[in-house]
Amino acid sequence: MTLRHLPLAALTALACAAPVAAETRALLIGVGDYEYLDADLRGPVNDVALMARTLMSRGVAPEAITVLTTAPELLPEGVASGMPRREAILTGLAEAAEATGEGDTVFFYFSGHGSQAPDLDGDDQGGYDEILLPSDASGWKGTIGAVENAILDDELRAAAEEIMQDGAALVAVLDACHAATGFRAMPGKGAARYIEPTLLGIPEPMEAAESRPAPALQGDFAFLYSSQSDQRSFEYPHGDPDDPASWYGEFTRVLTTVMASTPDLTWDQLLAATMDGMRKETATATQTPDGEGTLMAAPVFGGAEAGARMRVDGVLKAGTLSGLTEGSEVTFYTAAAGGEALGTATITALTPLEATLSAVPEGAKYAEVTSLAPAVATPLRLSAPVVADGEDYTEITAELARLEAEGLVDGVTWNAPQPDRALVLTGGQLAVTGPDGVLDPDGPGSSPRFAARDLAEALPRLAQVQRLESALTQAEAGAKKGFTVSGPPVKVEAEMIPATCEGETGTPQRPAPETVPHCAQLWLHIRNTSSKAQDVTVLYRDKSFTITAIFPGSGTSNRLNFNETVPVGMLMVNEGEGVALEEVIVLVTPAEDGAPRTALTGLANDGQSRGTGNPMEQFIEAAAAPPGETSRNFSFSTAPAPLTVTRIPVRITPKDD
Repeated sequence: MTLRHLPLAALTALACAAPVAAETRALLIGVGDYEYLDADLRGPVNDVALMARTLMSRGVAPEAITVLTTAPELLPEGVASGMPRREAILTGLAEAAEATGEGDTVFFYFSGHGSQAPDLDGDDQGGYDEILLPSDASGWKGTIGAVENAILDDELRAAAEEIMQDGAALVAVLDACHAATGFRAMPGKGAARYIEPTLLGIPEPMEAAESRPAPALQGDFAFLYSSQSDQRSFEYPHGDPDDPASWYGEFTRVLTTVMASTPDLTWDQLLAATMDGMRKETATATQTPDGEGTLMAAPVFGGAEAGARMRVDGVLKAGTLSGLTEGSEVTFYTAAAGGEALGTATITALTPLEATLSAVPEGAKYAEVTSLAPAVATPLRLSAPVVADGEDYTEITAELARLEAEGLVDGVTWNAPQPDRALVLTGGQLAVTGPDGVLDPDGPGSSPRFAARDLAEALPRLAQVQRLESALTQAEAGAKKGFTVSGPPVKVEAEMIPATCEGETGTPQRPAPETVPHCAQLWLHIRNTSSKAQDVTVLYRDKSFTITAIFPGSGTSNRLNFNETVPVGMLMVNEGEGVALEEVIVLVTPAEDGAPRTALTGLANDGQSRGTGNPMEQFIEAAAAPPGETSRNFSFSTAPAPLTVTRIPVRITPKDD
């Protein structure tokens, strides 16, 4: 049976004489340092500390949280801790079965490595048991026919069934890989939370037992997974990649941000907002979260801390993970809502979880951001090129060396050990992969490829796209101070009209499929569903990292009043080899009374920019400026107007398909 059918969460390590009704209890596991395996991770110890703080912010008592982690010093005060070894985890599960009862919610969280082992009893339809690796896991032991000290999905299921039979609601969050992917991974910025079975010494010729279906689980449960069953899960640095404190699981980081900032939401909505946040912040990521269970439509327990104000205790209890930037101004208050302002201060330094302030007035308990400074743009980190075949790449490597030596690409760190994009020499060209380093994630040719003559134009565009992605995320997060679960202020429906390159059209398809053929027409029908007028901009990012302004055109109004709709059309072109992975970006800002229209077409990099220099565009351009340029020091006396970003991925099949 797979982890996808396991209540990996119903389990708390607290032993009580009798269950207490309507309580939320938690067992959090974070395995960073492995005792016997050469497979250490940096993110899990930060993940469990972040998850513990998030649960506490939603009202879970610290004494109801047990954390098994290899770095207990990172935990908030009041939680119980222990080592994440096999015996401690299984003991926690057994104690949870005795401690929980009707009306309780039990929360289980695991961050660390996953793998697979042959399913010898035939209960797993994939032929393999999914396993989690505690800190004392080691390799395959032929005498026991298993990976020593691993925890099988079968063992977790048995423990979970015991808890559910007493009426407790179970919630599981798993930030580890479920299964291997069939694509070859090249060196990338992210660290995969998966250990190949061969590295555990599992004999390759071993055959699994004939599979048989497992019985359905009975009870109330919600399971949230960091990736699909055929994908890897990744952790990334958020700051200095050499600082272990900057590493977090991408799924955990975004999920906890949503939980801490959105009071009322269901588990379904939490998963949807997390998926959206991961896609916006890491546009090329290949992991897609998933979830299932009878409780997915039920409310998430507890609530978020009130309003947009953040706690102050000598320092501001929020940092880069909350979208804060150095140089921003905050205003202090004594309460979480209302009251007179006590004064202002500037953020002078940041960690992922805290901000140092220039001053803190007496009595200040809360603060809110009142002047947002654009973040210092981080350099685009590119890996040293990896040669994947035996072709001659002298011309390409010479061109890369020239671009580096002459400083012809602004804001790039070359040959970075933890790159944002990995470079692969394959098929006589240079392929650019995503932050996870996976070559051709959507089939042969889907990673962009460039000849030597193209690099002087392509790499500066890539650097600009990378900075723009970060700037859009910062502007959006700074404006709305939380996640919108109900949906954006405009509704965007995509329609595809099949067409030949000679202009003959077929039957429209609405909604448009994600994969469209060469020469098809893609139409966006954008309708304002809010009561306030909205200004709309449409950009297009193609396979060559060119950003084109699609809407509005010169002299065209882009303001939509309530219930107004505008059609925006594009011609899909892919004359290269392999599927082109491209993207439509819809930017929406509310119309300001007495202010001119906001058109963000100046963010294009194709030489056709038509921007009007409005404040939101200035803010995004400042945040997206190459490191070292003075424009990044631009800030506002007040935060810019809200910004909503809708991204629509487009896969275009090649011309000859």
